[in-house]
Amino acid sequence: MIGLIGISYKTTPLEVRERFSFSKEEIIPFSEMLQRETEISDLVLISTCNRTEIYFSQDVHDNQTAFELVYEVIKKFKQVTDHCWHHFYHRSNTGAVRHLFEVVSGLDSLIIGEDQIIGQVKEAYIRCTEAALTDAVLMRLFQKSFEVGKRVRTETGIKLGITSVSSAAVEMCSCLLNGVNDKSVMLIGAGETGNLALQNIVKKGVSKVTVTNRTHEKAEKTAAKYNGGTVPFDLFEDSLHESDIILIATSAPTPLITKGMVIKSLQLRCNKPQVYVDLSVPRNIDKEVAGMENVSVLGVDDLQEIVRQTTEKKKESAAKAQIIIDEVVSDYTEWLASRSLRPAINTITTNLQAINLEELSTYRKLSTPEMQEIVDDYAKHLTHRYTRLLIKNLKDLTDNGKNIDSLKTINDLFKFV
Repeated sequence: MIGLIGISYKTTPLEVRERFSFSKEEIIPFSEMLQRETEISDLVLISTCNRTEIYFSQDVHDNQTAFELVYEVIKKFKQVTDHCWHHFYHRSNTGAVRHLFEVVSGLDSLIIGEDQIIGQVKEAYIRCTEAALTDAVLMRLFQKSFEVGKRVRTETGIKLGITSVSSAAVEMCSCLLNGVNDKSVMLIGAGETGNLALQNIVKKGVSKVTVTNRTHEKAEKTAAKYNGGTVPFDLFEDSLHESDIILIATSAPTPLITKGMVIKSLQLRCNKPQVYVDLSVPRNIDKEVAGMENVSVLGVDDLQEIVRQTTEKKKESAAKAQIIIDEVVSDYTEWLASRSLRPAINTITTNLQAINLEELSTYRKLSTPEMQEIVDDYAKHLTHRYTRLLIKNLKDLTDNGKNIDSLKTINDLFKFV
């Protein structure tokens, strides 16, 4: 069974999503708890600002039991005691495969066709694979998903226009500030999300760039790309007032920007308006900041109008993408189904060959070398003929492994020895 359990912006508000957000450092401890409590050891965990999804491969439990067990471990690990089952969706087998392909293609994103998600999924897959958490089923599944993502972006027009949450946020900044040509920006957090947002806003023509990050070398590297400056992370509060736009994208578990910081910044700016863009999950800006005068706060759930406009323009490309997804889903499920036939095929082949060798050993005692060679050739031909015939019938009977109801009986039937 391939299983998926997750939450996303479609099913869950931000205040719930952030409670189930996973940092990179939590993946191994979580997988160890999952193995202990469910015997499920093969997984890929994806956690972004818009979703937390766990894909797993297992044959220990029935589908419903597996989902319930994984859900309980998620709650236990994140120390959540509330009833949250209604926020989670779950898919199995073909449903899980299709969902992953849609995610990587950008069809399930807040901004249809966004580019950032494919990199985020690749990073999650590589991290879990390097930690020996993925089996052959998941490895092939995710490799196929990257194939789909590449084809959708090259064979359709889904990349046109706004393609990421950060680019949508930049568009809204431009609207709120009547353009950004003469504006300054500070980036807090120089990870992938922050870098992408900064790159997009620099393309819009901001006049000044400042970067801060816990690792100062990383901040300097990012700032150097745009001839910008840096400030020490523990002192960024003192520099907030110098920038018109504050982009923040870190993995901090609690808000880094408080109402008091923003009050101080506005005072130093003589109440000149500022825009704060929070691309973090959990949120990095105190909720109270959003209600302040002369301050606009944009979060990952504040982009609905741009999303709606972009979605309308990309409907035709999305339909073409679904055709590609259908093709690769079929290809992958054919491969997955055929795997279930391998034990039966190996049993048929091995046991027919064993019977052949056993029977031939008797004839070798009674025949001349010439006759022995003739009998050997005939026996091999007969064995191969019946092996091919039985395997063909096996594939026909089970629809190439898709109908597995009779597979156990078939496996038992061919246990000759």
